[in-house]
Amino acid sequence: MSGNVDNLLNDALADFDAVERSSYLPAPGTPAVRHTVAVRRRVRLTAFSVVGALLIAAPIAAYAASPRGNNYPPNLIGSGSPVVPASPTPSLAPSSAPESSAPTAADPRNATLELPAFPGLEEGCKAKGTRTFVNGTTKPADGVRLVIGELAPITADLDGVPGDEHLTTIRCQNDGSVNVTQLLALKVASDGALTPLGYVINSADTPNMAATFSREAITVDNGIVRLAVYGPYQTDGWPACDRQVRGYAFRNGDFRQVSGPTTFRVPSKNFHEVDFRNTGLLMGRGNADGSGRVYCVPMVNGVGEADLDNGDGKGTTRYTITIGGVSFADASDGEATFAILTLRSPSGEVSQTLQSFQPDGEYPLGWEVLRSGTNGVSRIEKAEANGSTVRVTVITTSGVQVWSYRPYATNQTWQRVS
Repeated sequence: MSGNVDNLLNDALADFDAVERSSYLPAPGTPAVRHTVAVRRRVRLTAFSVVGALLIAAPIAAYAASPRGNNYPPNLIGSGSPVVPASPTPSLAPSSAPESSAPTAADPRNATLELPAFPGLEEGCKAKGTRTFVNGTTKPADGVRLVIGELAPITADLDGVPGDEHLTTIRCQNDGSVNVTQLLALKVASDGALTPLGYVINSADTPNMAATFSREAITVDNGIVRLAVYGPYQTDGWPACDRQVRGYAFRNGDFRQVSGPTTFRVPSKNFHEVDFRNTGLLMGRGNADGSGRVYCVPMVNGVGEADLDNGDGKGTTRYTITIGGVSFADASDGEATFAILTLRSPSGEVSQTLQSFQPDGEYPLGWEVLRSGTNGVSRIEKAEANGSTVRVTVITTSGVQVWSYRPYATNQTWQRVS
């Protein structure tokens, strides 16, 4: 594949990522997905190949183009790589940092910076050294792209020295499935020149994390930068989903974690041991055209929140999501766990989705089997598993009905049999 195609793919992903920044997850049709899955499993950080570039581009197309997932079959409602987890935006207060006293001439998107090594991923990011950004982008090596300033700078005193620093994002993208974002602190000279103070997110357990990088999600108070994080960054695979608020401060020449948890919780692969009311869930959400997304839903006492894509470029809506009881059904590739999730919008509208969860990745991964509002279903009353059959009681325009579902090849996909 020519270098021009690689550049087109990288440019397309950069535009997509800037709009869709958190989350998370579309896919091609079933045959294409399974082919992609087989190939992408072999992609690693050191293999900066054309196949890797295609896999970065795959999440733009649809739902399950992941090394660990398959698409829904066409006969299922909500036919189903993650992307950047579509995790919910944390409910944190806006930054309380004072207004900047730095010159307005400071512009990280058009600046020459002496960058330090990218934490944990320097081999793939090639950030270290003198890098000149033009319109927010520089390419330090073949197949590598650094993007700065997608977060409008937050100004605050971070080092205790008179004068505010600028806090913004820097994203490393390469054709080996790396697309990771960091927070970068910049000192501002009187003439507007910028000097990196360091990368902010660097905990002892992991140097880079999945997080929501927005002004609403980041606060700065007395030099401590706080934001919600969800787990270690992954070059591929499904998104992390253990929401924590961690704080970072500049200490002895480097940023260090100074508050919040220091380890992430990973649920057991044995779902009989998992409390689904108190764990991170990955909820699949299919669309009629066969595309879809995976959303991180951190559950606390049976309740969670997620920002769901409205489709057609109409932004997102935050839903409150509750989970009912779980049941277990057999499938050829292992046991599936069924649960009904009830979604309530800010306007009070209620809908439901029946999910089949499987231990794919670190968090329970849900595939949408049935959704209210489709096929004449106004409500999903209950789902009861018996062996490899799941009997679902629904309220339809014709009254109460009981529908039976059985696995379609794998426990990722279920089809109605009666």
